[in-house]
Amino acid sequence: MIYKLFMTEDGVPKTGLSPTWESLYAADGTDKSAQAPAISEIGGGWYKFDVTYGAAPFDVPELVGVIDAGSALSNYERYLPVTITLRDLSLAKLVNKASYDLVGGVEAIRNDEDSADELKLTLSQVENVEYRVPSGP
Repeated sequence: MIYKLFMTEDGVPKTGLSPTWESLYAADGTDKSAQAPAISEIGGGWYKFDVTYGAAPFDVPELVGVIDAGSALSNYERYLPVTITLRDLSLAKLVNKASYDLVGGVEAIRNDEDSADELKLTLSQVENVEYRVPSGP
C-alpha cells in the first residue's frame, strides 16, 4: 500500500527533502524502526512510502511512527505523525481488482498498480457463520 505525505515550509509545498523515520513502532510497543520503508519524493511537496501487509515492518496489524522531514524545517513542520493499519486496506477490497478462488476460499486483492497481490483474505464457514482471516500476499 502506498502512503502519501504532503510537506510544507511556512505553508508552501516543500520539495527536495530527504525525509527519514524518527521512529516506527508496532501498537504493542515493538520497535520496527530498523525495518522502516524508504521515503521518496513524488513532486510538488508530495512524498511517499510503500508497505505490504505481511512483510516487515507491516507484519503486524497496526504501526505508528514519526517521519522527520529534516532540520531545515521548523519543528511544527518537521515531524509528521503516521499511522499504518490493516484497516487502511479495507478500501482496496472495495475498489481494487481481485480474484476469488471458489474452491480454496481465498480472495486475492491486487495493489493500486495491479502489479502484485496486496492482501489475501481466507474465507471459511462453520454452520451458518462465515469467517475472514487476512494475510499477506
